[in-house]
Amino acid sequence: MKFKRKERGKKLKYFFAGLIAVLVVAGAVWVLATRLEGHPPVIAMDLESDYIPSRIEIPVTVGDKHSGVRKVFAALMQDGREVTLFNKTYDRALAESDDGTGQVDFTLNIDIREKGLQEGEALLRIAAWDRSWRQWFTGNLAYMEKEIVIDSIPPRITVLSRQHNVSQGGSGLVIYRLSEPCEKHGIRVGDNFFQGYSGYFKDENVNLAFFALAHDQGASTPLALFAQDRAGNQGHSGLQHYIQNRAFDAENLVISDSFLRQMLPEFHSVPDFPHDLPLIEQFLFLNGELRRRNDEALLALHVHSENALHWDGGFTALPRAQRRAGFADQRAYIYKGEAVDWSVHLGVDLASTRHAPVPAANSGRINLVDWIGLYGNTVVIDHGFGLMSLYSHLSEINVEPGDFVTKGDIIGNTGMTGLAGGDHLHFSVIVGNVFVNPYEWWDAVWIRNNVTAKLDEIGERIGR
Repeated sequence: MKFKRKERGKKLKYFFAGLIAVLVVAGAVWVLATRLEGHPPVIAMDLESDYIPSRIEIPVTVGDKHSGVRKVFAALMQDGREVTLFNKTYDRALAESDDGTGQVDFTLNIDIREKGLQEGEALLRIAAWDRSWRQWFTGNLAYMEKEIVIDSIPPRITVLSRQHNVSQGGSGLVIYRLSEPCEKHGIRVGDNFFQGYSGYFKDENVNLAFFALAHDQGASTPLALFAQDRAGNQGHSGLQHYIQNRAFDAENLVISDSFLRQMLPEFHSVPDFPHDLPLIEQFLFLNGELRRRNDEALLALHVHSENALHWDGGFTALPRAQRRAGFADQRAYIYKGEAVDWSVHLGVDLASTRHAPVPAANSGRINLVDWIGLYGNTVVIDHGFGLMSLYSHLSEINVEPGDFVTKGDIIGNTGMTGLAGGDHLHFSVIVGNVFVNPYEWWDAVWIRNNVTAKLDEIGERIGR
């Protein structure tokens, strides 16, 4: 019996010794995995540009999902002087977020006058430590440096072109010099903004911007140049200009059920097309909602315009064609004797023979070839610097996106695709995000007086 008790005691002794060993090993593993983990925090800073203005708030996030954030320090270094922007030590409850990311968020508030900083280069430094027992209990260190430039001076705008006469629904050109490179600049015409472009003149700070008045913008429309530099500082300048008011024609278009039954099937694949509604309601959807979508898509194309002047001289029209509708005609749609809808015709309709060849009005790059709802089969040519021409209702198309065409090249044939009552060409000119009067661009004298003479004058004055 004594032997059995002795053996049982040995077994218990070994069991407890093994259990203690397992617990020691588990504890060691836990310490190594948690308190001695070697993953530094992750620092993320929301700063869009290396250039900052005199006052700015910079959001910063520091995360450590392994042991949590213990301390964060941020400072600006300039000319050997360090200015503290942020210095905080976190307790465990604040440093370990509920979602397990151990994330802390804060904002660096920089005011150069308050901090005694100057214009020019500086070094932004951010350091973060976690709660690991590494580095003699100081934790793992994450460190970030970013070179920045403090810039509080707004850009200056000098208008170089002299005359800026523009008609309601018409186009214009302004040439100006900036005191520094700017990320965004151009001219505001009412609520519309027209991007400026460099590259035409040798001096990269000399820019040009084609702009336009929409058909409904009259003589009271404000015009002002705008520039925003890399630090976000904004400059503004007025310019001498004269706006000529214009009146546009009105016309009634009679629509019948037979016309609608013939025309509507082409649009059955349009998203949200109201198939189950009466014919006239289907038409109202096309003339309202679909027209809005189509115009928005076409007017957004200017953001892809090339930084070059591809065209030369007056634009050409469809040869031997008669005008069927003018620019900015105020249209009323008559159905069963009543006006049911209204729209503005933002182009010129030209009719020749059936399936007549359509020439490119001027040289440029093919920007778009597509079926565009009410416009049907459509081609858009980019003539550079935000100027485009549009050809719609085509029956055939001979070009592809990216092709370069010269004035007179045949790009397709007239037709009656889209919302068209007969075979014709709908021709539009677009400046930036505005449809403009094509008659100006068909007029070589207008182009010489309002565009090329300005370019030549400034070019002789400052050099091409």
